Amino acid sequence: MAGIGFEVSKLARQESITSVLSAGGHAAIIAAGPWLFTILSLATISISVEQLIGLEALGTFRAVIIYAFAISLVTTAPVSIVATRLVADALWQRAPERIRALLFATFVIAAGCAAAGVLLLTAMLGLPLRLAAVLGASTLTVALIWVALGFCGAVRDYRTVTAAFAVGLLISVGGAIAAAAVLEDAAAMVVGFTAGLVVTWLGLTLRVMATFPHAVTAGIAGAAPGATGLPAAFAALRRGLVSYGDLALGALAGTAAVWVDKWVFWSSPVGETVKGGLVHAPLYDSAMFIASLVIIPSLASFVFRLETDFFERYQQYYGSIKNHGTLSEIERARKQLSADSLDTLVLITVSQIGLCAVLIMTAPLLVSALNLQFGQIAILRFGALAAIFQFIFIATTSFILFFDRRRLYLALQLLFFSSNLCFSLLTVAMGRDYYGLGYFVACFVSSLAAYVMATATFERLNFLTFIGNNPSVKASSGGGQPH
Repeated sequence: MAGIGFEVSKLARQESITSVLSAGGHAAIIAAGPWLFTILSLATISISVEQLIGLEALGTFRAVIIYAFAISLVTTAPVSIVATRLVADALWQRAPERIRALLFATFVIAAGCAAAGVLLLTAMLGLPLRLAAVLGASTLTVALIWVALGFCGAVRDYRTVTAAFAVGLLISVGGAIAAAAVLEDAAAMVVGFTAGLVVTWLGLTLRVMATFPHAVTAGIAGAAPGATGLPAAFAALRRGLVSYGDLALGALAGTAAVWVDKWVFWSSPVGETVKGGLVHAPLYDSAMFIASLVIIPSLASFVFRLETDFFERYQQYYGSIKNHGTLSEIERARKQLSADSLDTLVLITVSQIGLCAVLIMTAPLLVSALNLQFGQIAILRFGALAAIFQFIFIATTSFILFFDRRRLYLALQLLFFSSNLCFSLLTVAMGRDYYGLGYFVACFVSSLAAYVMATATFERLNFLTFIGNNPSVKASSGGGQPH
């Protein structure tokens, strides 16, 4: 699934300033497109319409969009990651005709999960029907974007992905501002914003369909005998959710972990209820969202440098086994894979530290320029520190997944979720001077554990390959996946 990363990497190797900057921009969209979409659009819209509609309506609009991205990410993550695994399996088995049916089936299930999340939230908060309707529309659209973006990993066309987000961003910003100017209504602004999301989703989906033009009639492995098309895809996804249950639960825990500190603060004394019933905590949210931007350059580097280089070394290692290499040749390939991967991770992390240091030092100026509160400086700085370790956690858990250690991946994501929840609750009780410290400590603890486990995985790779993850050995011993 690193195909699109290889194309971006080729662009970066042209060794001109323009090509390197272009590669970084495309990689940032691939790694964090919805993330950038949300923050940039909300910032632009807020600056443009605050005088038109007032803080109350603007707060309601922003809360709806934040909830849409949070609900869609958490509810669709399990099925999206399983579908991505099934796509990778199909490409490995040279069966691309399965992918279009899997895409449509995943759309249906993801939309259902997102709708269930909106209905549950509506019942819990007693949201008015009109607000619930626009929240549902935006949430379902973002849910479909998450799915389409996952499938785009197999598409070697980064320009279309970037264009889809860029055009959608312009339409969302323009639609929301126009709705504010004409109707001066938060719900209408959400409708205008969602129009841009729909364009982004269509752009991504059409590109996947163009790459895999096969009719939705082919049989899919894991489906019932004789089943084809969408029925086969639904059956494959159902079986995938069972077979890869630990992977699905890991994705659920991991995405919830990213949001759980926000949920804690929303329900704390600093939480505020906007018109319509949605709760948020602008004091905490705005500072943390701004701090989260500094992780994007590292994620971009991960896409076009670390992930692709790692995958090449990964193929060399398993190629030495497939070609019946000697034990010394296999061991040499393992050491090369380990050393190159961890060294590159360290280099990217060093640059991440530099960016975070700049943000920490300039936090007072940034708070003043963005018209934030003085009390948000500490939150911004803790968020910047957390970004360093969050990147390490993302990268090292990705390494672990490459070697199919799904139970370990699940355990690490549960650690991240539980530590973020506990430390965030603790910092709320400690007072405003400590807001953001909980997220930083959770990222630090989780990244340390993930790095230790990733290093151990590299060291034990020969054992895991020949014994620990060997299906025939596990079947004969009745054991499960190694820890």
